[in-house]
Amino acid sequence: MPKKTTRATNKQPQPAFRGFLNIDLSDEDRSIIKSTVYDDAEWHGDIHKWIDNGFKFTFGYDNYNHCFSVIGARNDREHLDAGILLTGRGSTPSKAFKQWVYIQTRLVGDATWTELLDTGVTQEIDD
Repeated sequence: MPKKTTRATNKQPQPAFRGFLNIDLSDEDRSIIKSTVYDDAEWHGDIHKWIDNGFKFTFGYDNYNHCFSVIGARNDREHLDAGILLTGRGSTPSKAFKQWVYIQTRLVGDATWTELLDTGVTQEIDD
């Protein structure tokens, strides 16, 4: 009988979960996100850009909030912000990612996720 062999993987263990980074979206923020055109080329280019800059993403459907969500996290477990998750939500996966990009670029900016972790505010979906 042949032996079952297992393949060794080079998968790194996940960093310890430190929390979700909750950023409050103002009415103006939601209006800007809704009015921003985000075509397939931008969506494709942005995903590759952010992955190349050390992020990983998980897309899914949020049954509780009845919307799509994207969770972004640092890929490098040694990074200062490892273990912190930032979400975006929307009626489509691309709208969820568009919200994530807006939050990261416009609201987080140059700050670290670690310093913003304890804001205690929540975000709403884009539409």
